[in-house]
Amino acid sequence: MKNSILIDLDTEREDSIRLTKPEDLAEKIKNETDAKSMVMEDLTTICNALGTLIKMGNDSDFFDGKVIAKMCINYLEENFLQKD
Repeated sequence: MKNSILIDLDTEREDSIRLTKPEDLAEKIKNETDAKSMVMEDLTTICNALGTLIKMGNDSDFFDGKVIAKMCINYLEENFLQKD
């Protein structure tokens, strides 16, 4: 599998985070099923990239990878999971 995602952060814009894809990958979207599949592939790619960054930082003794992984999980839970 090949996947590319550009994550662009600019806090001076109204939409501070933009996710874009190369045109050749974006053009593969023909219907809702394709779109759902691409979103899942993108999430998997981003999670793998995040895990790689955490491992690199941990292996280089920049930080404790377990603490950073927990920080990321907490952020997602607090911002995207509905509370009962």
